[in-house]
This record gives sequence, structure tokens and C-alpha cells, in this order.
Amino acid sequence: MLKRLTIATLVAASFTGATAQEMPYPDTIVILDVSNSMWGQVDGVSKIEIARTVLGELVRDLETDSEFGLMAYGQGTTEGCENIEMVLPVGPLVAPDFSAAVNSLTPHGRTPLVAAVDQAADSLQYQTRSARIVLVSDGVENCGGDLGALADRLGSNGLDFTAHVIAFDVLDAGEQAELGYLAAQTGGLFVSAESTAELKTALQSMMGDMETPMEPEAASEGSMPDEMMPATISAPEMLAPRSRIEITYSGPMGDGVFIGLAKTGENDVIAVAPAGENGRAQLIAPREPGRYELRYFTQADGEVLATQMIEIR
Repeated sequence: MLKRLTIATLVAASFTGATAQEMPYPDTIVILDVSNSMWGQVDGVSKIEIARTVLGELVRDLETDSEFGLMAYGQGTTEGCENIEMVLPVGPLVAPDFSAAVNSLTPHGRTPLVAAVDQAADSLQYQTRSARIVLVSDGVENCGGDLGALADRLGSNGLDFTAHVIAFDVLDAGEQAELGYLAAQTGGLFVSAESTAELKTALQSMMGDMETPMEPEAASEGSMPDEMMPATISAPEMLAPRSRIEITYSGPMGDGVFIGLAKTGENDVIAVAPAGENGRAQLIAPREPGRYELRYFTQADGEVLATQMIEIR
């Protein structure tokens, strides 16, 4: 099962296919980690200062038809787990108001991440309306919540619900896997951002408007069904550490089919993306040089449909 894999980076290459009921411009809540650890520094600048600057610049230039709200956890004057605040209710994006709201946040408390995501989903009425969450966190839950159970529930109960997750300066692979599972279960993007530029790029991708995916063309009469097609996978054979791996594939696609990356000779997948209907996926190359194996596989039985060796150097 996918949830048992050791996942260092999850990057979903595309959103799940739209149905006739889905809306391309979902109501969105940005959830910002304002726990005490956000005073930590990246390249000599505190993470909260970086988040303030990046979000301020982004909303100033963002062209969108989506409506946005802002939620923060850790905000307040106590160290408890109850510090969750809807700083801005969902509404039309007014850049100066959004920037002012982010600038007003002061890191202080703990990380009630699960309760915040749960509250945001409920406030978006995620079971009956198109809804999106963009979560920026520099750590995992430390208030007793079960993020895996919440991810399963949100993924199975949402009409058109997506949770995108940015792990900001989260270096531990286990913590990345825990955060990435929320994105994986809801068809969202997961990005590990370790710099100002990476945070900005990730937020631009996640907060922008989605175009409704085109319905796949009907198979012509006499064509070979997906499950009978020979599977193929292709990517550059040599890449730099932490570079983007552009992957193409053919064969079975959609629910339960994934593209993964593993160290040669090892079973655990360290990066994974769903095999969407467009035949393209992206992964982030690991930091450690060496030989790795791309795997095109099914979740249900773990069958490997195709592989390709790549070298990170």
C-alpha cells in the first residue's frame, strides 16, 4: 500500500480528472504555520519573514477568479494547542488586506496542524462544494492529531477537495512523508521548499487557477484497452541533485497507478507521483548522488509495470 512507503518527496504532476460538477476556481484557504519554530532561519532570514514577503509579493501579482481566506495556527499569546485563527474569511482576494493579515502574524505556539486543516475543510463545506487548501508548515503535528486518518477522511469524502502541502525547511524524510500523505490522498501537490525561491514557486503553482482538464478521448473501435497496452517510462538518464525529473509514460493511468523513485537495489520508494491521464509526471531528484530506479507501478498489488535507471551526479 502506498501509505507504507518511505516517501521523501511527493510531487503530483496533475490534478485528478474533473467531473461535470467540478468548478475550476475553488474557494481556497491558505493555512500558515505560525508556530514558534517559524522564527528559525533559512539563509539568515527567519521563516516567518520569508513567508510574509513571498505571500505579499505573490498576491500582489496573482490573477485569479478563486476566493481566498487565511488561517493560522500557533498565533496567539499562549503555548497551547488551541491557537487556531481564521485571520481572513474566504472572499475576493484583496492583495493589501491579505498582505496586512500575514504581516500581523507573530509565531508563538505549538503545531495543531490536524485541527487547523479539519476546521478549514469544514469551513469550506468541502463535502458539497469545490474547495482547496494550501498548507505551509515547517513541521508536523505536535498536538496529538492523526494526520493520516484525517487525510483518508478528506480524500474519501470530498466532492472536489484538494489539499496542497508545502514542507518549508522540513529536512526529515519521515516528516516529509507524513505531510505528503495529506496531499497524496486528496490529489494535491506536495513540495519540499528549502529556500525563498522554492517557496515562491510552490505557492504560485498551488494558488493559481486550475484549468479544467480535458476529458480523455474515447478509444477508437478496435483499439487496445489500457490494461493490455505495454507500459513504458522515459526520463533523462542523468540529472543534477535536487533537479526536476520530467517523466513521460504510457500504459495504465489514473487511480491506483503511480510513478516512483527508489535507490538501486532497495525496495522503499523515496519519491512518488500519481500517474495521471496526461502521461506526464514530475519528481524532484534526491540530494545524494548515485544510481536510482524510476518505477511505474500499481498500488493494489505493487506490480512494477516498467522501470528506467537514472543517475544523479
